[in-house]
Amino acid sequence: MTMDNYTQPFNPTLPQTAEQVPNKNSLSSYLPIRTKGNDFDFNAVIGLVLRGLLRKKVESYRYEEFVADCQSAFEEKLGEDEFWQVLKEMYFDNKGIFTVSPELLLFRAQKGEFVAGDSRIASMYSNLLQNMRVEEFDAKLNFIEREMLSTLRGKMKPDSSLQANEKPYLPYLSKAFREDLRFLASRPKYLLSEIESFLSFYGFAYTAQLSLALADWRSGQEPQAKPLYFIMDHERASNERTHIKNHGYKLFNESATRLFPMLTMLELLQPGIGEKNAIKIPLWEISKGIQESKSAHLKESLENFARAFRSQRNLETTLDESDSALDWLGNVMKLASAQFSVGERFNINKKYVSEVEKHLASHFIQSRGRSGRVLVLNQDYIILLTNLVVGEKDKLRFHELITAFEQRGIFVDKQTEQELIKFYERIGNVERMSDSGDAVYVRKTI
Repeated sequence: MTMDNYTQPFNPTLPQTAEQVPNKNSLSSYLPIRTKGNDFDFNAVIGLVLRGLLRKKVESYRYEEFVADCQSAFEEKLGEDEFWQVLKEMYFDNKGIFTVSPELLLFRAQKGEFVAGDSRIASMYSNLLQNMRVEEFDAKLNFIEREMLSTLRGKMKPDSSLQANEKPYLPYLSKAFREDLRFLASRPKYLLSEIESFLSFYGFAYTAQLSLALADWRSGQEPQAKPLYFIMDHERASNERTHIKNHGYKLFNESATRLFPMLTMLELLQPGIGEKNAIKIPLWEISKGIQESKSAHLKESLENFARAFRSQRNLETTLDESDSALDWLGNVMKLASAQFSVGERFNINKKYVSEVEKHLASHFIQSRGRSGRVLVLNQDYIILLTNLVVGEKDKLRFHELITAFEQRGIFVDKQTEQELIKFYERIGNVERMSDSGDAVYVRKTI
């Protein structure tokens, strides 16, 4: 079951005095980046994501024991020590076995193989997955590989520790992520070769779209994809291309300054704060809950909290007097940003944006001299995205492909559209049904 349609009443227990307001901003949901300690190992993250997807783990079973068990199985069936030496060299000495099936990567999600930073990054993907499950991967394996995988499966244990604990902030992106992962899961070898790029892309797309969506909480509506413009990494980025200049990297960088202030405030607003197994909800849903609430105390509670927060943080921000609970939530969010506009907190937020860019966005940002920084997609990401979007179909109209890119947070201008068609023609996966360009179809490459 996903939590896309999960609803809960907004009934928060908000601090009502300055003494009750925490004096530090803490963040534990919706984004895995902290102000420091963000290094992570993608191998461990991949292992943890697959562990959550399969609901299985391999614990207290060392890789060396697995190798020994495989040796016993083959010596019993084949009886030739020389043959085992060949297999050992092929599959085990350099861990080539990890390219056989995604299930082997569960070894990377064992205790001691990952650190807190890996867990936090993996939890971002677990929450996007919304408890989606894959029973096992149907890889086309030879007899030897089937035997090895069977040996491992005999040691797997059920595991439900990596469950979603947030309602998706961006339901449309969570849906696309699940669809795309389902497509990859049906092609285990392709998944193994592309999963790092796949997770890297979605980590950035989610972060960028979240930063753009945060400001639109007041409507109480689910966010939709917002324009954020990319170019291919070989293209020129002249200043005449206004979308690239104003709605690309510059827009992302400016929007990212909202992430830490608004998400740390969202922590304090959570209705189930302190409750075991409470599901975190997005700010737009809190707004919806306020608009639908019959509680007469909400306005008073939010007003007291706003005044207490302003006092605790020594802020001089002017609050808008109102009889509306929603307006007082507006005051609360105004204070969230105001506390980071001066002094040491200003520098903390600047560092936070820099950490976000370094750990989640670096593959998608390039410096282009006088044009400054731009958002880019290299050819490998374009091929991967194209294959995911075309999916099980034989081909897709080019304009449908572009629409599907937009649903994943990728927008391009007309110039980049032409570059994309040229690129598809070069690699031979495009079909023109007419010279006008209206009927251009794109096929997948796998």
